[in-house]
Amino acid sequence: MGEIKVSILVTLIKYGWKVRRKGWWHRFPFIPIPPREWLLWRLETAWGIDAMNPQWSDLPSLKIMLWDIYKFGSFLHYVGRIR
Repeated sequence: MGEIKVSILVTLIKYGWKVRRKGWWHRFPFIPIPPREWLLWRLETAWGIDAMNPQWSDLPSLKIMLWDIYKFGSFLHYVGRIR
């Protein structure tokens, strides 16, 4: 993957905080993750996985997923959408 820029990781953290589930501290798991519907929508739009019936075997490899997430963060960082 080459050099990982801290600024892109910060951008991804900011984006993750913006799409977190509302009231996340009231429900298990007590971590600020996006709503299930949003995650399923991203699976479908990013990798073409059927959101109504996601299967583990349909997911790309971890290396590909991390690369795609990093590139998405790079896109967000350079277009200045997250401040």
